Amino acid sequence: MKNENPIFFSFNNDYVVPAAVAFHTLLYYAKTDIVYKMFVLHSDISEYNQDLLFNIVNKHKNAELEFIDVKGFLRQEWDRGNFEGLEKNLRKFTPDAIVKCFAARFFPQFDKIIYSDVDVVFMDDISELSDLDLENQYIGAVKNAFIKNDPDELSHFSKENCDKFRDTYFAGGIWVMNLDKIRRDNLEEKMIEIVNDDNIAKKWPDQDVMNIACDNKVKYISLRYISYPYLMDVISKEGFQSHYAQEELLESLYKPKILHYAAWKPWKHRETKKADVWWDIFAELGLEKTRIFKKFDYNKLSLKNKIRYRVWRYSENILKEKGVI
Repeated sequence: MKNENPIFFSFNNDYVVPAAVAFHTLLYYAKTDIVYKMFVLHSDISEYNQDLLFNIVNKHKNAELEFIDVKGFLRQEWDRGNFEGLEKNLRKFTPDAIVKCFAARFFPQFDKIIYSDVDVVFMDDISELSDLDLENQYIGAVKNAFIKNDPDELSHFSKENCDKFRDTYFAGGIWVMNLDKIRRDNLEEKMIEIVNDDNIAKKWPDQDVMNIACDNKVKYISLRYISYPYLMDVISKEGFQSHYAQEELLESLYKPKILHYAAWKPWKHRETKKADVWWDIFAELGLEKTRIFKKFDYNKLSLKNKIRYRVWRYSENILKEKGVI
C-alpha cells in the first residue's frame, strides 16, 4: 500500500515556473512507496499554467494535484495591515504570503500537513516529515540560522517579542503544521488579531505571524531542509555567529534535503551559488522564461561579482569531482 503524504504550496501566477522545478524534484526523489497529495492555494493562477503543472505532476505518477482558489481571503486585512516597509507599489510579498498560515481551514480533512515554498529544489525524499511527532507543538520548522549574527533581523519587533524570539525564531520555507492542535486551540483567531494589530510590525509576513501565534510551541527540524546556497559566503565572514554548530551548518551545505533560494533567486541572479542546479532542471523540463526572469549578462557584472562567480563555479566543480554535491 502506498503512503499518502499531504503537502501544500501557496504562490501566485508569477511563480509557476519555479513551482514547476520544485514539483518535479519533489516527485523525482520520492520513495517508491510514497504518493504525495499536492495542493496549491492561489488567487490568480491561469488555466494554462495550471495545466503546465498538472502535466509535470502526471508524468511522475506518484502524486495528485489540486488547486484551491482563495481569492479575496484576508485581502482587506492585508491592505490595511502593518507590514513594515512594504509600500503598496513596492511590495515583494502578496496576500499569498500569509494564506499559508491558515491551512487548518483549507484542509479540514487532515490533522497534519507539510508546507513548502517553491523557490526550492528538492535534493532528497522528504516524506519522513509526515511522520514527525509534533507532540504538543503547533509546528515543525527550521530555526533561523542568521538571527544571532544579524541584530536587524528582528529589529521591527517590540523589545518584548525580540527578547522572546531571539533564540527561537523559525524560518519559512518548510513547515509541518499540526492542524489538529491549531484547530483545538483556535490559533487562527489569534493570527487574525496579529494581522490586524497595527502595534505589531510584520516585516516577514508569514514568519512573523506564525512565530508570534505559535509562541515558541515549535519542534525544530534539521537545517538540511533549508540549505541556503549562499551560506558558505556568510559563515566564512569574520565574527559570524549562529545558533547552529559549524558541523550542522556545513552538513546543510553538503548534504541538503532542500536547496532554498531564499534571497538570491537563480532566475534573477544567474551568478547565484548553485544556480546551475536550478537551471539544469529548468532546461530538462523545457520551461520558458517569464516576466520574473532577469537576463544574465556576464560581461555586465562588476569586477567583484565576476570574481565571485568564477570562484563559485570553480568551488562547485571541485565539490562535484569529490562527490560531495
